[in-house]
Amino acid sequence: MASLDHIRALSEVIGPRGSATPEEAKAADYVAEQLASLGLSPERQTFLSATSAYRPYALAAALALLSLFLFWQPQPVGAAAAALITAVALASLLLEMQFRPNLLRWLLPVEQSQNVRAIVACQNPLPQTMSDEDAPMGAVVPAGACPITVVITAHLDTHRTPLLFRSPLWLTVFRWLMPAGLGGMVAMLGLFVIGIFSPAPALRLLALAPGLALMAVFALMVQADLTPYTKGANDNASGVAAALWLAEQLTHAPLQRTQVHLVFTGCEEVGCYGADACFSANRAALRDAVHIVLDQVAAAGAQPVVVRAERFLMPAHSDPGLLALADKLIAAHPEWRAGAIRLNAGYGELSVGVKHGLRAIAFGAIAPDGSSPRWHQPSDTIENIDEATLARVQEMVWAFLREIDRQNASGNPANAGSATA
Repeated sequence: MASLDHIRALSEVIGPRGSATPEEAKAADYVAEQLASLGLSPERQTFLSATSAYRPYALAAALALLSLFLFWQPQPVGAAAAALITAVALASLLLEMQFRPNLLRWLLPVEQSQNVRAIVACQNPLPQTMSDEDAPMGAVVPAGACPITVVITAHLDTHRTPLLFRSPLWLTVFRWLMPAGLGGMVAMLGLFVIGIFSPAPALRLLALAPGLALMAVFALMVQADLTPYTKGANDNASGVAAALWLAEQLTHAPLQRTQVHLVFTGCEEVGCYGADACFSANRAALRDAVHIVLDQVAAAGAQPVVVRAERFLMPAHSDPGLLALADKLIAAHPEWRAGAIRLNAGYGELSVGVKHGLRAIAFGAIAPDGSSPRWHQPSDTIENIDEATLARVQEMVWAFLREIDRQNASGNPANAGSATA
């Protein structure tokens, strides 16, 4: 089945696929059917997830505004209560931005979502146990096993269409919004702590300035949650289609010494819950694995890229050895017209792979000006998909997989995908 047909089925037939919605589940069903038609045995993993990317930030802003109200009450009790609530909200927000458990997650509702995973075994597993000295990353690889494991993730769900993504100007506001909100909370916390020891009225007036900024954050977060979901042809039906295309290639031409896990994740758009659940549940099987992310790989007006790093709160860097291998392949294939990029003010499953200690790298397609066309907009439809861009990304990732396997099969598994390869 052609990749464009997969994109059409997901974005047009199923349509918008909000996180933990029935439509996201239909997308999982569709992927499972496609994998089964290739002779694979898809497995389903269920997990609980948040249903909104914006509610944690709206709740944190609301708690900070409640603290501001308390700061205007009789002191020092009001200031102490304001400081305590703001400190908890700020700490929780920082943890949320690192995809870690926190009070905001515990207070907000959750729904069930799912991942779909299929494993393509290598063609020539090891005939005997590999020694620690020869095994990749020092692991002991038993007889009958594949010495290299690659996990490919592509998310099924789609985002809402908030005002913050409607234009370049609003995207600039979005990029400054989180730093401004965090800075405002830090400033308010400092004033609240001082207010415990000082009744100066000027402190309350000073706290109004960051309070106004947090009112804007709260309003924009609420507005975002009231918007419809995008059809997500590029983000991320294109990544799912590319992963299904790779599944077809792998079933026709299995890799020699590399086992591939194809994981179609739920709830990426609300905090990468699906990837986190997969990596947590399969920690032993994916130890030292290579993690490849496929996300937004087919927008019209974009060119194939490898992602060197992405940053939401803290930067997440692609593995240096994998980057070196990707750079080498890109240089050898000018017909791909591919490059590299660093992404700011956004997250993806690369961040979660790095969090879990995997050797991660992400592939996508970005416009020459560094933007992601129609990102979280109603116009992310199949009419704005470029088949040629999608084909080049697919070929690039397929070549990348084969080169990892070639290095491994040639007797140098310890260096497969490493900086010295």
